[in-house]
Amino acid sequence: ADSLQKFIVQAKENNTDTEDGFLNLSNDYKSVKELDSIQKFGKPKDKMGPLAFWIVRKLQQVQDKYKGKDLKEKFIENFAHNIPKALFLYMPLFAFLLWLFHSKKKWYYFDHGIFTLHYFSFLLLGALIINLTVLLLSQFNGFVLIRFIRTCFKIGSLGYMFYYFFPAHHRFYGGTRRATLFLGSFLFILNVIFITFFLLLFAFYSIITIH
Repeated sequence: ADSLQKFIVQAKENNTDTEDGFLNLSNDYKSVKELDSIQKFGKPKDKMGPLAFWIVRKLQQVQDKYKGKDLKEKFIENFAHNIPKALFLYMPLFAFLLWLFHSKKKWYYFDHGIFTLHYFSFLLLGALIINLTVLLLSQFNGFVLIRFIRTCFKIGSLGYMFYYFFPAHHRFYGGTRRATLFLGSFLFILNVIFITFFLLLFAFYSIITIH
């Protein structure tokens, strides 16, 4: 734990705002070979714990291959490619949270799975429509009005995608609208916390799997 904390502190001190500093969390080392040598033959104070060493080595492997802008582009591309996987893997947890806060006698986990599949299908379809529309409108970036319409469309669409959870929850589970709003808000906040942590894990996975 101490070595991992030391690694994080050093990463913050070494990180820069330039493109060359993007994801440059292990810039104390010139290569994986140097890192392995220090870990194997270096002084005890220069060595890291197993977890910190594994993290730094994975980052260093990527940085040995890509630098600055190229690394940033590869990361964004890989992360965007992995988002559908993250949502797919998150679905069982989403259904589990629904199961925790609804009647166990009235609803089975399978029922929550059906609602989860419906809502996530809506999210993925919405994301597809947004991306296609933004791509189409991007062809007219020279017009200020088109850029304004594109921004409003993105904000409005994302807002509706989040709002849709409440009417969908009310239609599926029933109950009063006030109860739906209260429980839905609580579940929404809880899921935001969990999915943020989940996406951070996938961001790291996206970094170490850059080819």
